Amino acid sequence: MSATTPSVTAGSVSLRPLAIPNEHGGWGFLFEPIVLGLLAAPSAAGALVALAAVAAFLARHPLKLAASDWLRRKRYARTVTCERLAAAYAIGGITSLAAAVAVAGPQLLLPLAIAAPLGALQFAYDARNRGRAVMPELLGAVAMGAVAASIAIAASKPIALALWMIAVSRSIPAIVYVRELLGRGRGALVAHVLAIVAAVALWRMSFAPFAAAVVFAALLVRAIVGLNRPRPAAKTIGITELIYGAVAIVTIGVAYGA
Repeated sequence: MSATTPSVTAGSVSLRPLAIPNEHGGWGFLFEPIVLGLLAAPSAAGALVALAAVAAFLARHPLKLAASDWLRRKRYARTVTCERLAAAYAIGGITSLAAAVAVAGPQLLLPLAIAAPLGALQFAYDARNRGRAVMPELLGAVAMGAVAASIAIAASKPIALALWMIAVSRSIPAIVYVRELLGRGRGALVAHVLAIVAAVALWRMSFAPFAAAVVFAALLVRAIVGLNRPRPAAKTIGITELIYGAVAIVTIGVAYGA
């Protein structure tokens, strides 16, 4: 072993905290574009894209932990476990994505390729334990929206960009709203108004149902009420936002198929 290669520090490893990320918001921002895409543009290839997205999300957590060790030039028993978990998830994700391409063609990779630099930049923040800053949160949300677009392309639906915009118009106002509730910024109401404007524009171009604008208007009302009440506990905020997000995305997705 060379002098620059850190040795592995022995120690017990608990697998679950390394394999499964404990992020309520992260799970929401993963599944919202997936559910939106599969409801608005269902297909077998789209389901494979969804599986690849889940695998990528799962791989990110152990890879982040391993990367933080690498940056400190440390190597623990958990580092090795994280490397193996990330590799296993990556293999599963690449296999699913390759199967999707085999079924629907390589064009479904375009949104993912566009979003990849944003995801990489978000990961760089995360590896340095700066993932809670506003920039990486916004970058991650925009990158995840690409999954909905890829699912639409997999189903040969001409609504890829619209689904991406809707996913972003849901996630970014939610991030700004939660941060404002926690005293970490402002601008939630403006972000919600811009989401409504985007939804109305998509509806007028026949790329989105009017239900999207209605849903975003309801979320604006929720933000106005929430910002004028005593702040609840952070965990309550997270769970409540998961519920709002699920109802919003399912409503819009079902409206696409109506």
